Parts: sequence; structure tokens; C-alpha cells
Amino acid sequence: MAGSGSGQGASEYEVAEIPQVSIGSAPAGGGYTVDPERAPRLIQALKDARSELQEVGKRREDLRYVPKPNGDPFSIAAAEAVQRTLGDEPGGYGYANQRALNQLSVLIDKLEASLRVYRDNEERSRRKFTRGV
Repeated sequence: MAGSGSGQGASEYEVAEIPQVSIGSAPAGGGYTVDPERAPRLIQALKDARSELQEVGKRREDLRYVPKPNGDPFSIAAAEAVQRTLGDEPGGYGYANQRALNQLSVLIDKLEASLRVYRDNEERSRRKFTRGV
């Protein structure tokens, strides 16, 4: 995805794809495996991290919209640089924060889905092997 940095010409911004995650067994084609007993704690920690990023994103808004100083061109330029740095365009903190929030949400969703599949498979196996006992 192409974007322009801080007005210094074009630059490339790429977001790495979130790898496959699996609970209990290695995913086909590579990725990460998570211990089923520890998966709920990992999911909660990722949700906590997402909440903290959301809070920082809200605080960023307070800093971003400060009035520009009158008259002094250096102060005006500094205020504009701060606004760009905190902005929502590629290269700005708001942009990076939103991308991180999106990736955390996707990873949490993948982990929760994988944990559901793992638990369903475990329950089916348990029922299958305890029926004849």
C-alpha cells in the first residue's frame, strides 16, 4: 500500500499478514501453535493490549487538535509537524494505531475460532471413546 510519509516523497507501507494460528496442533502450511490450556490467558492478554491501544488512540486525539500558534512561523511549523506525526495518514501514529488494532482483532478472532474448534474436537473424541465403556 503506497503512501506518502511526512511530505518527503512517496514511501511504501506494507502490513505483514497475520500468520495462521492453531490451538493444540501445528497448522498446515506453517504458523503458530498455542497450548490449549494457555490460550484463554493469551486471548485475554491480547484483548487487554487492544484496549490499551484504543485508550492511547483516544489520548492522541487530545494532542492532535491543539490550536496553531499565531505569527511565529517556527511554532506553526512545529505544530503542523506534530499534527502530521499523530495523523491518520500512512506514516502517522493514528494510521499505525488503527492498523495494529485491526491486526490484534483478527488475531484474537483466529485464536478464539481455533480454540472453539479444538474444544469441539476434544468433546467429540471424548464422547466417541466413552460411549462403549
